[in-house]
Amino acid sequence: MSDLIYLDYASTTPCNEEVLAAMQPYFTTIYGNSNSLHRFGQEALDGLSHARDCVGRLINADFEEVIFTSGATEANNIAILRTVKTISNGGRPLFATFKPEHKSVLDCANKLKAGGHNVTYLDVLSNGLFDLDSLDNALSNNNIGLLSVCFVNNETGAIQNIRRIAEICQWKGILLHVDATQAFGKIPVDVKELGVDFMSASGHKIYGPKGIGILYCKKQNMKYVKIPRANYEVEFGVRSGTTPVPLCVGMGHASKIAGERMHMDYGHVKALREKLVSGITSRLEEIYVNGAPDSSYPGITSMSFRGCEGEAMMMEANKIAVSSGSACTSNKLSISHVLSAMGISADIAQSSLRISIGRHTTEEDIDIAVDNLIGATNKLREMSPVWDMIKAGMDVDAIFQRAH
Repeated sequence: MSDLIYLDYASTTPCNEEVLAAMQPYFTTIYGNSNSLHRFGQEALDGLSHARDCVGRLINADFEEVIFTSGATEANNIAILRTVKTISNGGRPLFATFKPEHKSVLDCANKLKAGGHNVTYLDVLSNGLFDLDSLDNALSNNNIGLLSVCFVNNETGAIQNIRRIAEICQWKGILLHVDATQAFGKIPVDVKELGVDFMSASGHKIYGPKGIGILYCKKQNMKYVKIPRANYEVEFGVRSGTTPVPLCVGMGHASKIAGERMHMDYGHVKALREKLVSGITSRLEEIYVNGAPDSSYPGITSMSFRGCEGEAMMMEANKIAVSSGSACTSNKLSISHVLSAMGISADIAQSSLRISIGRHTTEEDIDIAVDNLIGATNKLREMSPVWDMIKAGMDVDAIFQRAH
């Protein structure tokens, strides 16, 4: 697959070779159970503790506030489902989140709703950001106990003002959970400065191993997520089972590298994103960049190639690996729920691609991607009755709305 250019870093990243080297001894020679009292166990515990320290330093969290999980999805489930269940007994059962959230958070919301809990799904502006004045009002008019928000949207890269959201929540006595999967290790994240209660992240988004993530839990909030009568020695009583020390070591080392490279990596993806967007928009018409250009992580770009269907673009632009902002389920096209929540018209939303740039992307990769995407767009538009309707000035969006 060396001839295929990888532009799907928001989905997952290759594991860093230094990370693999750091993990290897914990598979073969330092293989003890970190809860064992003998030397093998204590050596494993030392590695685990160092990994926890590395993660804590990256986000300014205390040692006992970093809980290793199997990934951000499990961390989201622990923070949301357990907390809502606990605070429901105190008479504040409402959970709130935003419509463009990651599927794992929306799944939690739907599960809570099916279980009889009150759930509120909040709107966003057309650029994917939250209207903070409207949010203030929405949180005032409801008996909300927990709000969950995504720091960096996984499809558009939109960066939310977490500090201001946390201030609103603190003023109203609302707990705040942040899904920082696409922010962790990529932009500065200081949990104390931000004032969040819970935060989730995954190792494989920052060139670490798959199968490992973290839940940051503020000390005083441990009561919401602890398993009753659990062994406090295993992830502070929040998780049970044997801790996967090699994976934890990998995430710790990846966090250390991410902190050291953050400024350089950010500048790298920012320059390449500008090259990508300008290269395409200067040569094609009816190209839309979805989201908030002034408040977004440049490693993630949602672009719509109007007149082309997303999956067809993925197949035609066969020199690059990207994700589609729309999805086909059986014979029915499903518009991206993120773009739909932003009010993006159906014909533009269904033509979107998510192009995500990473540490190993080169200028040559972007040049090839630009030419590949332009060629695919021109070819598909030549065959597209939708493009003919657009050029004829027809209300294509109304046609799409009737079809869906």
